[in-house]
Amino acid sequence: MMFKTISVTLCALFCVSISSFAQKKELKYKVGTTAQVSNKSALPFWLVSNKNGLIPNQNSIMSDASLGMTFNKEAKTGIDFMWQASGVGFSGDNSKLLLDELYVGLNWKFINFYIGQRNYDSNYENLSSTNGNLLLSNNARSYPRFEISIDNWTTIPYTNNILSFKALLSDGITTDNRYIDKARIHYKNIYLRLFKDSKFSGSFGVEHFALWGGTHPELGKISTSLSKYKKIFMYEGDSESAISNDSYRLGNHIGSFRFDLYYKNKNFTLNTYFQTIFEDGSGRDFGNSPDGLYGLVYKNTKDDNRFIQSAVLELYHTTDQSGRSRSNGDDGNDNYFNHGEYQTGWTHHGKTLGSPLFITNNSDIQPVINNRFKAFHLGVKGFVLNIPYKAYFTYSKNYGTNAKEFPSTINQISSYLEVNVPIRNIPFKINLACALDQGDLLGDNIGFMLRLSKSGIFNSPKN
Repeated sequence: MMFKTISVTLCALFCVSISSFAQKKELKYKVGTTAQVSNKSALPFWLVSNKNGLIPNQNSIMSDASLGMTFNKEAKTGIDFMWQASGVGFSGDNSKLLLDELYVGLNWKFINFYIGQRNYDSNYENLSSTNGNLLLSNNARSYPRFEISIDNWTTIPYTNNILSFKALLSDGITTDNRYIDKARIHYKNIYLRLFKDSKFSGSFGVEHFALWGGTHPELGKISTSLSKYKKIFMYEGDSESAISNDSYRLGNHIGSFRFDLYYKNKNFTLNTYFQTIFEDGSGRDFGNSPDGLYGLVYKNTKDDNRFIQSAVLELYHTTDQSGRSRSNGDDGNDNYFNHGEYQTGWTHHGKTLGSPLFITNNSDIQPVINNRFKAFHLGVKGFVLNIPYKAYFTYSKNYGTNAKEFPSTINQISSYLEVNVPIRNIPFKINLACALDQGDLLGDNIGFMLRLSKSGIFNSPKN
């Protein structure tokens, strides 16, 4: 019922946008065609990962188009409005048309509200292996949801500008073929930051996700009543549920704590962070230490054409998982991104919603086949002879899962280089990329990408 209401509201808001705001806002478009080819039937890792689940893992030609209006950047006091629609189509062994985004947004002062199918914003200039968040990358296809957020650091009144915060609350529904069909996704976070305008500052935050509701293949429709939602929100169990795990904790919960330190001067900024992962009480109590994501972000803020304009360094450790077993009930063998009841786990349309380094086998039953690994990732972008480039290098040692270990440790290297070809006097942008895989996890592979794209504005704002 909730998502029927969302659909009706989305259509109504879209119609209102066209009639009431089209004369006041810029209508922006983007179109593109991408050809991808490799020496194997599947493409290398970084040609398909972190692409919002839209790139087929095969040699193909793909076209994409988007149309929409953005929020006004200038200061405002009233309600602002935006909308976005986009889709892709590709030809290959399996030709398809896919909806990418269809949503509307409202902004009032520092509060944003979105409803519809929307990709999460990109962080760190797309240099991170997981969009800066271990649990929520831009690796999988988006899902319809509503979201209310304060996404910029906002000063808390009466704290003399010392303390600021940002927060988000979202509820959505999965659209893929799953063991428990049409499972809901609940997501919330809150972050506090000290001295955000100072040279040195720090922040702490909590992220919480839950898969719940849906239709069980044997037990039928699972209740999504308000009382059940309250237990999901509060991370509680439900002794009345027919699903055994739910008496301990209703649904499938995933969360993290995050710690950030920031430094800025007139030439560059630095951000270092550590994000934990927990799926039960042991991880929540740091019983799985040192598991998590460790990161360092550099951004040049002075010169525009440096060899290195921005860089992201990330280290992963996910092999502890609170040990194989412990004496206190649920603790031990956390089996990240898989779940005993919500057996499709933390995936959507075959790809992990979190870091793509959690490798899947495209099954809807325990799909994550590698969740124990140690990894190093470096992403950089800048200019060589005034030519923009972006590059990744990722090395991982992979162990499988506690339930099904690899016979021996598997080493894997995945690298990527993309350049923007500086050809003048043509009406479109050209990007070339090469990706390389070396190792037994994904196999040795090399692939290439050619993209032609054009973006612009259909109309200018009218007085």
